[in-house]
Amino acid sequence: MPTRGDWEQRLAPFAPAPSELIALRELSLRTDTKFVLPAAAAAAIVPRLAQDYALLGAGEVSIATYRTLYFDTVGLDLYHAQRRGFRVRHKARIRHYPDRGVSSLEIKTRRSELETVKTWRWRKDEHDDLDDDDQAFVRLHTGLQDDVHPQVWTAFRRVTLLGLQTEERVTVDLEFAVGAGPGTRTFRDLAILEVKQRPFRRDTPVMSALRAARRRSGWMGKYFVAIALTRPEVPVGALRPGIRALERLVA
Repeated sequence: MPTRGDWEQRLAPFAPAPSELIALRELSLRTDTKFVLPAAAAAAIVPRLAQDYALLGAGEVSIATYRTLYFDTVGLDLYHAQRRGFRVRHKARIRHYPDRGVSSLEIKTRRSELETVKTWRWRKDEHDDLDDDDQAFVRLHTGLQDDVHPQVWTAFRRVTLLGLQTEERVTVDLEFAVGAGPGTRTFRDLAILEVKQRPFRRDTPVMSALRAARRRSGWMGKYFVAIALTRPEVPVGALRPGIRALERLVA
């Protein structure tokens, strides 16, 4: 498995993303295509992209740290919407960006296979409580009638690349960990690579590199996986084989 030092070397050829490119590649409305692959495979693909993408750092570091707390109703309405394959489904989360010292309450809505929208509000501190205004924000953007409550957290390190000529953000999530209460499970040799685009294209440099490496898209979402791994009493349904395959990678 590549070390943090290995990743820093692989990212060294990338130019830093200028502020104007960062603004252009926000992509709050986009398509999302995800790939799950060994971390070593991701480390082999990423250096090939240095001529076509810029690196979005996090403060003084190249690889950002993320910690996310997911919220749902008592009945896990958001989770079950994904399990049942609803066309429109939502995630509600507080995401902490410790490298930048900021946090946000985010609603991620998948409207179709080709459209994802993210809406957020910044928070002044890193607490994980939702006040009445926060609950109203969640209801507004999800259509839920009930309050939401903390369910599970995830943590990972993220590499973010921005397309120089293509409307793309490419993220590579490493050391993905999930937890509920004191327990933690970690995917140590796994990378989750996501291509965020507007519009969807198969011919961009990153998509071409993934196709050349014979990598196929497919991922169930961090929240779904986190619940499935930490709450064995919650049904998984037809996605059980995929969860079992992922569990074999958990150290």
